[in-house]
Amino acid sequence: MYRALLELGPSTGYAVARAAGYARTNAYAALEGLLRRGAAQRASGRPARYRATDPQSLLLQLSGEQGERLERLARAVAGLHKPIEPVTRVVEGSRAIGNVIQQLVARAAQRVDGVVAAELWAPTLPAWRHAARRAKVQVRISGDTADPEGLATGQIAPGTPTTLVVDDQFTLAATGAGPSMTALWSSHPLVVLLARTNLGEPA
Repeated sequence: MYRALLELGPSTGYAVARAAGYARTNAYAALEGLLRRGAAQRASGRPARYRATDPQSLLLQLSGEQGERLERLARAVAGLHKPIEPVTRVVEGSRAIGNVIQQLVARAAQRVDGVVAAELWAPTLPAWRHAARRAKVQVRISGDTADPEGLATGQIAPGTPTTLVVDDQFTLAATGAGPSMTALWSSHPLVVLLARTNLGEPA
């Protein structure tokens, strides 16, 4: 439904239903769902006309909402001390990897060490600013990108894989670029130890 609305431009519910191949009742229910999620707007007047939210704006909005939900979840489980099994996951695509870095780095309490690709630096800059206020940040940028605030400790040759260790509890390693970028993040102590060893630092 969102795609049909995006392609049509401002349209009536009837026009969107025809373009999307929906029954009118189902189309209006779907449009109401898009309105609730901020994916569409409805203009006043009769008949009402709907238009799709700009895709980039929608992505930023959804990313922000997801970040807020994750922050609430983090606060909810912060006081739980029951032993938890280590987790290791694969993440694909620079946007998704950037989101994981944001969450890991922003919650750093002691230190963040490693290397981060230039492609991932700018999108995650707010998290680095937040981390630098309460943790020691020792990270180099792989490739050329602006660092006007001097948060990084230097730059190294492009192509050096991203490897981050956060509070000696989490690690993330990534290679590739853009949609083909792939990362592994883990809370397993052995994986964290291997990452720190790879960075040439003592455990």
